[in-house]
Amino acid sequence: MKPVKRALGAAVATMMLIPVSAQTQPMAARAAAACATTATLNVTGWEASPQEITLTKKGLAGFAKLNPCIQTFYSVIPTDYDIKMQSRFASKDEPDVFYMDDAMAATYPKAGLILNLDKYLAADKVNTANYIPALLKHFQYQGHQYGLPKDWNTLAIFYNKDIFKAKGIPFPSNNLTYDQYKALAKELYTPNSNPSKVIYGTEMPDDLGRFSNFIYGFGSQIFDPITKKVLFNNAKAVQALDYYTSFQLQDHDAVAAIGTAWQGDSFGQGRVAMVLEGGWLNPTMTGTYSKVNYGVAQMPIGPAGRAADVFTNAWAASARTQYPAAAAKLIEYLTGQQYQDQQLHAGFALPTLLSVAKDPYLKAHPEVANIFASYPGGTSYNFGAQQSVVNTALNNAISYVLLGKKTPQQAISDAAKAVQSQITAIP
Repeated sequence: MKPVKRALGAAVATMMLIPVSAQTQPMAARAAAACATTATLNVTGWEASPQEITLTKKGLAGFAKLNPCIQTFYSVIPTDYDIKMQSRFASKDEPDVFYMDDAMAATYPKAGLILNLDKYLAADKVNTANYIPALLKHFQYQGHQYGLPKDWNTLAIFYNKDIFKAKGIPFPSNNLTYDQYKALAKELYTPNSNPSKVIYGTEMPDDLGRFSNFIYGFGSQIFDPITKKVLFNNAKAVQALDYYTSFQLQDHDAVAAIGTAWQGDSFGQGRVAMVLEGGWLNPTMTGTYSKVNYGVAQMPIGPAGRAADVFTNAWAASARTQYPAAAAKLIEYLTGQQYQDQQLHAGFALPTLLSVAKDPYLKAHPEVANIFASYPGGTSYNFGAQQSVVNTALNNAISYVLLGKKTPQQAISDAAKAVQSQITAIP
């Protein structure tokens, strides 16, 4: 679930197939031997974190218990997921069931590559009204359902309570303004003659998955995937870029990167006092960095109000699968009540089912509840087929400003031109 920058590459990675029903469920495997026919499904997703792989394996094992005549083989595409899936579809070697993100949902159903789930959902008596409507709509095309949302997440302020206490600074509230967030970062910054011991107030990476929230918070939009119209070439987006880069260029209390794999590690190692991350950080903190005393507050409020990206993905199936009914049944299970309960309780991602949203777990875990409560102000992180084009252009805009090569005005203007020039070649 974690949004990460993916380097473009054409080669399909070598993936280890894991026969879940055979390896993890011997009883199910023996039962499968008695089946008149056995459906075999290849299942693929990306790796947002090790916890996500563990959860998926657990879900597939649970499915195997209930469906011994359906065998699943699970593989992971750790990087360049969209590009590698394009290659697999082009070679007609795509998996039966797989993660479908917003960019894929914008083009694959229209191209006839995705299984229309309507008749299978009806046959299995799946009530789609149980899903959060806005998330369900992400994966519809011409009124038909081509995927079921498996989870969602959004960003929040993760803060190190011990660093705040050492500085005598009150914990951030759910009503911080942008100015107050910036002032907090400055207060929390702790310089040291040893670079490895510097504690930064926050980390502001050259990543649109973080910067976009401020574009929205200052009152601009980014891109309309339907009309293919660039919407960020304006003074509000320039303000957002100036604000975002000012943490490093003016106050010097933040960094774009410290040398860790991602800013979740920077936070867990105590190198930064605050980061803007999603719920996918919770399992890492309770696992890898279990000794860190941390809290979570909602995203700060900008001039145009609170803004936070909403990240969602679906389980979908290939239109060419030999076992469409079995594929649909697996999708229903991996987005159903039992699996979403497990997912929520692991602290990894938020439920897409309205019933799970009322789970007592949310009351018992305010750090998760605060992230869930940010949903009403959320904006879909969805630029359709132009996702990588928009990402690259605005990631570069941040980098150019930080390197002193462009002003925020020049960087935004050039990024808009770069996007516009490239989308004309995208069908």
